[in-house]
Amino acid sequence: MEFKEAVKICLTKKYCCLKGRASRSEFWWFCLFTFILNLIVALLGSLLPALGSIVSAVQALWLLLPTVGVTTRRLHDRNLSGWWQLLPLVAALPVIIAVALDADWLLMLAGCAAALTSLGLLVVYALKGTSGHNRFGPDPLDGAGV
Repeated sequence: MEFKEAVKICLTKKYCCLKGRASRSEFWWFCLFTFILNLIVALLGSLLPALGSIVSAVQALWLLLPTVGVTTRRLHDRNLSGWWQLLPLVAALPVIIAVALDADWLLMLAGCAAALTSLGLLVVYALKGTSGHNRFGPDPLDGAGV
């Protein structure tokens, strides 16, 4: 799958689709697209701060659903539930307690746990999907998943 096709699929055909599977190329091309868009919005924000924050908020809301969707489908390609993408957030929850108790050690521990779970998910996203049909549908590399 090429860059343009992956972005088109994620922003139109599967904008809020949490079913099915996404190939590595679809996922990583869309990640590159969001990265480039974030750079452009950050540049705009540095040049025009008032307009930049509005554009940044609109862009974040616009890309929220397709990002959750493609990430869920990528996890499905590995035969995992889409809920796994919440793992870093759950690992970081002790931050609330750490701030309330003024416990720097707990704050550091929660930050490390969130970073490690994020790194673990990054590895999962990079791994090849399960071959053939799995519980989430047909293999996207067979052409039936698009």
